[in-house]
Amino acid sequence: MKNLATFLLTVALCNSAFAQSTNSSGDYAMDLGQVQGGTRGAKFLGEICSDAFPEQALANATAYKQWREKYLPFLQEVDRHFSALAYREANGDPQKHVQFLADSEKSFDGYRDALRSQLMADGEKAFKSQCELFPTYLDSERMNLEKYYAEQVATMRAGLGK
Repeated sequence: MKNLATFLLTVALCNSAFAQSTNSSGDYAMDLGQVQGGTRGAKFLGEICSDAFPEQALANATAYKQWREKYLPFLQEVDRHFSALAYREANGDPQKHVQFLADSEKSFDGYRDALRSQLMADGEKAFKSQCELFPTYLDSERMNLEKYYAEQVATMRAGLGK
């Protein structure tokens, strides 16, 4: 279960959707965790901002939907890699598979909480400012995660055994 621990550690250590490392570790689970953290970070950022500033909820939901549609094939590919990792880590055991998925979600919940804390750290005015930029952020080249995480994607595509 080394890869499970590595994956969960990667997700837990993600700084935020705004500033994640683009350095590849060359480890499949670690690099997949960074990419998955980026995809989840986009969703979490929109949810956090919409919860805090309901007047932005429609714009955020629309921007997120458009972003997902634009990058859907890549996002599905990341999900397939995550599913393959979960299946491998479970070693055919349905209980281990369920546990892997539950542990992953718990780690992602921690990531969401850390992101919320980071966004709020500089006060409500700065937080609101960042949230107002969410639609623009999703439309930026930075959120072409396939290119942004090119090294990690190469590791991911090289295969599960790497």
